[in-house]
Amino acid sequence: MWTITSIEETDYGCEERMPGEPLMVLVTLENDFGREISFECADNWLLAQELDEGDEWPEDIEAIDASGAMSDEMSQWMDNYYRAVEEMEGEA
Repeated sequence: MWTITSIEETDYGCEERMPGEPLMVLVTLENDFGREISFECADNWLLAQELDEGDEWPEDIEAIDASGAMSDEMSQWMDNYYRAVEEMEGEA
């Protein structure tokens, strides 16, 4: 069983969220053996599931690991997109 040990708002730094982009939070889970895992999750999804710190995580943890890889790929794509936009604005 995995338990939610913390939910923290993701730090966007000096960049703002894109229009329509959901507020993301950093969720940390701990299992019965003390193993921890952290990942980003949409805050509105947690609210819809009525999940909070201390609650049991309802999903299979292996699915989280797989979605984490996809999330990393999406983040890399967005980083490349932002760099391209900044370069284009610099040329104008």
